[in-house]
Amino acid sequence: MQKNLTPRYGIIAIILIWAIWSLSHTWKYHSMNDEEREVLRESGKLQHIESKIIRQGLDLKGGMYIVLEADIPKLISNLSDIDDERLNSIIKKSEQDSKKNQTDFFVAFKNNVKENDFKLSRYYYQYGSSFDEIMLKLEEEANDAIDRVLEILQNRVDQFGVSEPTIQKQGNHRIVVELAGIQDSDRARSLLQSTALLEFYLIKNPTITNEIINQVDNILSKKLLQTDSSKPSQEKTPKLADTEPDSNKAKETKTVSDLFGDESNIENGDTSENEVNNKLPFSSLLVSFQGDMGVKENNIYSLKKLINTPEVQTKLANSNGQFLFSQEAEDLVSEGSGDKFFRLYYLEKSPELTGGVVEEAKADIGSIGGGSSGQPVVSLTMNSDGSRSWARITGANVGERIAIVLDNKVHMAPSIREKIPGGRTQIEGFADINEAKDIAIILRAGALPTPVEVIEERVVGPSLGADSISKGTRAVLFGLASVLIFMLVYYKLAGLIANFALVWNILLVLAVLASLQATLTLPGIAGLILTVGMSIDANVIIFERVREELRKGKTAKSAIESGYNRAITTIIDANVTTLIASLVLYQFGTGPIKGFATVLFWGILISMFTAVYITKTIFSAYTSRRGTTKLSI
Repeated sequence: MQKNLTPRYGIIAIILIWAIWSLSHTWKYHSMNDEEREVLRESGKLQHIESKIIRQGLDLKGGMYIVLEADIPKLISNLSDIDDERLNSIIKKSEQDSKKNQTDFFVAFKNNVKENDFKLSRYYYQYGSSFDEIMLKLEEEANDAIDRVLEILQNRVDQFGVSEPTIQKQGNHRIVVELAGIQDSDRARSLLQSTALLEFYLIKNPTITNEIINQVDNILSKKLLQTDSSKPSQEKTPKLADTEPDSNKAKETKTVSDLFGDESNIENGDTSENEVNNKLPFSSLLVSFQGDMGVKENNIYSLKKLINTPEVQTKLANSNGQFLFSQEAEDLVSEGSGDKFFRLYYLEKSPELTGGVVEEAKADIGSIGGGSSGQPVVSLTMNSDGSRSWARITGANVGERIAIVLDNKVHMAPSIREKIPGGRTQIEGFADINEAKDIAIILRAGALPTPVEVIEERVVGPSLGADSISKGTRAVLFGLASVLIFMLVYYKLAGLIANFALVWNILLVLAVLASLQATLTLPGIAGLILTVGMSIDANVIIFERVREELRKGKTAKSAIESGYNRAITTIIDANVTTLIASLVLYQFGTGPIKGFATVLFWGILISMFTAVYITKTIFSAYTSRRGTTKLSI
């Protein structure tokens, strides 16, 4: 009989060795201090260890929980081939109606289109001719955009280095992102929201730039005169002060808002207002700045207002040009005033090349001897199509300047010295290496097809996660200790065997989680506690059946064999139903629910193995000894 049990001993020993080996990485990782981890990180060994440990979820490790909402109205506006004020007004009204009535955007959009008898085919002819066909295609485009956002965010977060992120859809247009262990929340938020639209624009030559500035000054000065003449004159009774000479009269202070109103949506602007020159309202806010136009930092808000007036926008559209600012403010050293200035560029309206051609983007420190020595840069490599276009653009515009624009901000505007055939270029102007790395990540992963907005954000601190781990561990240990004591008292020696199998069960579940690189969450700990109960339940069924057989007068060996045979059907039925429930939870659940389902699934499978296979092997070994006629149960 002992020889027949040898294969069972071998299987149990192999599984035990595997479980200890799987959990050794987790034990090693959590026993290291920060200095040891940093040494391993520099050597590249830490990532290998981290890939084999039990990961902790957001509620245990701390981190960020973010809900993003895709800007579907903006996407629908961008899909139109015609930029029309009537279409934009309907889209804006639909957005307001959907928020007010808590309905889907497309429901409100359909209603507004029908009420206004709006011809969608004029704007979306590429999607069909009938109303229903166009609406169906627009909804498909929106769903496809959300799927692409999901994929791009997954790629970005993977390269960002967050362990086991959770990124999934919520409803039609929302995305839930859970980043466990994240430390820099601002950097993570920027990484998720940034559209990272990379574009290359030719800068118009100084003659054309000066001409458009003069024309803008004329347009604004005429509007200023119209504004003054439209004000009703007021006759006042002469006062003593009115008899003073004109030269001594206090001048009326006029600001941009006084003259032109708040007609534009200015983002991130300084809210200070400036007195404007009646004849040169635009150019009076500009200074010469190291060969470019410069704008004092506290004048940005006023200048953006002037640029966004309808008359100036119409002029720029007709001139096929646009004004864009530099990425960040710089010091004008020659003045020594400490003021900061933004550069202002007058560019072509349409880009020569976009970021879709970027094949590889790498953040690095500028090489010694170059203009960017010691500064963070991003080196770009383009695909074959991009390389050919880049060679054509640089070859045809030698001596001209080209602006490298990220999200409508000019990072740099170098002169083209010669034709660049290799499809390689470099972006400068980053605050630090982390910003350069994030931009490189975004460019590699791709630009978001539609902007996304953070509508909910929660930060779970590490201390709260540590408290959850502590309380969860205490709950497991308390529950385990209670069960172990009960089994030992009630079933004696058989209870000791069941306790051994129970400890085995927990070790094997944790080993499986480590091998699968699963994430342990607070609900997962609850699943582990539930597994303890299910495992003991199987042993209780078996032991009660064995007791019944012993009462019938059977020998210990015969009672064990009959008891296991009678109990096996009940155990399988009970556990299979729970397995089905766990699979359903895993398939249709999200986040923590999946963590609970994963622990429950493997816990049930392993409890069946330990309760039926391991305990029976121990009982068989015990009863096979000579002289064993009684069983302590």
